[in-house]
Amino acid sequence: MTPRERWLKTVKREIPDRVPCAPDISIMVPLKMQKKPFWDFYINTSDGSPIGGNYNNEKISKAYIDACNYFGVGAWVWHVKCNIEDNRVKYEYKIIEKKSDRIVTRTTMHTPEGDLWSETLYLIDNPPFPISKYIKNFKEDFRFIKYFYPPLENIDFEPVILSNEYMGESGVNSIGIMTPSLSHLDFFVEGGLGKIGLIYYDYPELIAQYKDMHEEWAINYLKKIIDAKCCDEIETGGSGLMTWQSPKITRELSLDGIKMITRMCRENNLISHLHCCGFEKELVKMCAEETDLDIIEPLEIPPQGDCDLKEIKQKYGGKLVLKGNLHTSEVMLSDVKTVEKAAIKCIEDAAENGGFILSTGDQCGRDTPHENIFKMVEVCEKYGRY
Repeated sequence: MTPRERWLKTVKREIPDRVPCAPDISIMVPLKMQKKPFWDFYINTSDGSPIGGNYNNEKISKAYIDACNYFGVGAWVWHVKCNIEDNRVKYEYKIIEKKSDRIVTRTTMHTPEGDLWSETLYLIDNPPFPISKYIKNFKEDFRFIKYFYPPLENIDFEPVILSNEYMGESGVNSIGIMTPSLSHLDFFVEGGLGKIGLIYYDYPELIAQYKDMHEEWAINYLKKIIDAKCCDEIETGGSGLMTWQSPKITRELSLDGIKMITRMCRENNLISHLHCCGFEKELVKMCAEETDLDIIEPLEIPPQGDCDLKEIKQKYGGKLVLKGNLHTSEVMLSDVKTVEKAAIKCIEDAAENGGFILSTGDQCGRDTPHENIFKMVEVCEKYGRY
């Protein structure tokens, strides 16, 4: 079977030739393999303008697919999304610091109601991260949040189609639609977890408006994607969803969106795939019992997470396809014997009767030894046969 065939058969709850192997090598491993400054994949170094944006980037997508083909692992391509034209907003980019190992850019977002700005640090050997975000005062700037939800009249699906063509049989493609959450607010609200947590309690009316706005936009976006028939999966959830917020807040803020998205995917023969690095055990239970979700991952073990793969397989393996969960530092940064032992245990714990994809507990670190990724494939071929 090709990696794509093996993945799709597993998700349909059929039995493939063997356990699919799809470690999350995501961004850092593929970009290091290119032997170029990481910022070459994100910005134009002449003016600081983004190359397609961090999550709509053909250069990163191709580097990732090439790396998956090199290792012989299944590709899960989420790096490219649809281009959505928004005539209300104009962006201005400027490099404000440039050194041998770093570049800092400032982006000014011009809206009909005023300007916002953010700053991003680009490192030579690591992915970028924001050092200042657009929304500085949640209450005063709340009127701007609607500009992060562009009108959906003009959507260009060509980036996704071209990525599919390049990927071929190497894997599956996924378009991300996050649910409302405190971790989602962190994309554009200044202050980190502490401040955003206080915002949740200080401004419940505004949080409720944000939730409604986000859900309405997400459902309309999903309808457009369904009509376009341009992807295999919808990725939902969000990084650190249950680490940023309690199960109670997750139920209040995020679960409705997950229910709607997974139901629409089920009704339209789209795979729904939930990512939630960090704590996830309670979310697995919610999704298995209350949603139409297909795949959940990465099921991280302590201390980063709280998941026991064998226990989750026993309780929820009949309802959810499980994807995980080799420890990305203690296992994947160690030696091949450690990787082999941990990978065999994952297969023993979760592969019986199908419904399991061997992966990692979130993204592999930049310096993950290549032989450790090859070893995961070898274990699947040797011990993961059905």
